[in-house]
Amino acid sequence: MQRLLPPVLIAAALLATPALAADLTVQNAWSRPAQAGMNGVGFMTIVNGGKAPVKLMSIKTALAGKAELHQSSMANGVMTMRRMDKGVTIAPGGKIELASGGYHLMLLGLKQPLKAGQKASVTLVFDKGRKIAVELAVQIAPPQSSKASGDEHHHH
Repeated sequence: MQRLLPPVLIAAALLATPALAADLTVQNAWSRPAQAGMNGVGFMTIVNGGKAPVKLMSIKTALAGKAELHQSSMANGVMTMRRMDKGVTIAPGGKIELASGGYHLMLLGLKQPLKAGQKASVTLVFDKGRKIAVELAVQIAPPQSSKASGDEHHHH
């Protein structure tokens, strides 16, 4: 004879699932203008308001032939850039800054130009199948950090 779990235990098990408990926020997403056929970039801040670590695994977009997560670093006066094939972990209650000179998105082989004033759509793919659609504001300079319009602030 099979025993069924009481509904309270089932609800508690569902609420404890990290994928459901994670609270990811994307702020100040932007890109620089770039010509078709060239490479574009993506910058933003990703905040993990959840109680478990979250890993950004990859980026998807129809704008470029390929999209990758990269990290730039300076060593002995030489700037190097490497692909982050294993993703980047965001600690619980922590954040990562995707910015010039550090972590950033690379949009390789743009299929169309990125013009100032436009939006560029990318999808961030996290562990456990989570995805966030992000609109990168195409502009010359980074957005002001105090600016928080609806276009730059996403909760999932």
